[in-house]
Amino acid sequence: MITEAAMESKKKYGTGSTLLSILGVLTLVGSYLISENPAGGESAGIRLLFYTAIGSLAASLVLGYAGMLKEERGFLKFAAAGSIFLVAGALIAALLLMLLAGFRET
Repeated sequence: MITEAAMESKKKYGTGSTLLSILGVLTLVGSYLISENPAGGESAGIRLLFYTAIGSLAASLVLGYAGMLKEERGFLKFAAAGSIFLVAGALIAALLLMLLAGFRET
């Protein structure tokens, strides 16, 4: 029989995966919103945010996979994969728009 404490411990992977996924997407978007022409300090801040986002999204994927292996209930363990697909879809859409526009500057 599964106790309440055991049920509670099974939910930790999905919650951690979701929180890291949200943090990763926010820091990735934040790294692109800082400045168009960054100076020295801004450039270091952008790099810090970007690598933090990549690390957070990677850790989120690992936690989501661990939740799947532990057969955790709920959908939160899939949040990392969903956020990665969201970011990848946005990048692909931006590339397609650039290809269709022909890289023209206005």
